[in-house]
Amino acid sequence: MALRILVVDDSPVSRILITEMVRENGHQVVAEAENLAQVLAAYKTHKPDVVTLDLSLASEDGLTILKALRQFDPKAKIVVISGNSQTKVIDEITAAGAGYVPKPFTQEDLIKALGAS
Repeated sequence: MALRILVVDDSPVSRILITEMVRENGHQVVAEAENLAQVLAAYKTHKPDVVTLDLSLASEDGLTILKALRQFDPKAKIVVISGNSQTKVIDEITAAGAGYVPKPFTQEDLIKALGAS
């Protein structure tokens, strides 16, 4: 089944990379966002199956966005993609019910996490 995905990252290069990876596997990127306001607007409009979320954003902390998405939709499927491998951070991510993919990641890592989220 093809997934509808919202890609949240402040890096255009990362958004392109993730978009290409998911499209090659038959999934669709329905929107991209780089801050909290864009994320919530895109989520409300497109109701994606999964959100990929970078933790290190220019304007906001990814954990703040994760918590805001959880408040808006407690059942939202979220996969956090981050180079931050601190146990405390990973624990917060998993406690919030999100998946985690460490950077750097492969296409296989990403697709597996999207399916398991």
